[in-house]
Amino acid sequence: MSIQLFDPVFDVEVVQQHVERGLESLHGKKIGYVFNQHVSALAFWKSLEQEIENKLKPASVHRVYKSNTWASAPKADVEELRKQTDFALIGVGA
Repeated sequence: MSIQLFDPVFDVEVVQQHVERGLESLHGKKIGYVFNQHVSALAFWKSLEQEIENKLKPASVHRVYKSNTWASAPKADVEELRKQTDFALIGVGA
């Protein structure tokens, strides 16, 4: 039997912060959704999206639906969503 020691020193990821944009209203804005598609929340999420779209009449809708419930949403997909929308709703475990 052997004991392996790992060096606990690492480089901390530098996260870029973007200027936060305020919104006076959500009506008619470009909306994004990030959802993990967990079976326990599918019916709720579908109803939530329908209700939001009926009430807010978004100019456009962009979605990131994860193919793997347990993995993080791909950074590139989330970044693209950020660029294309005015605001986003992040769902169950996304």
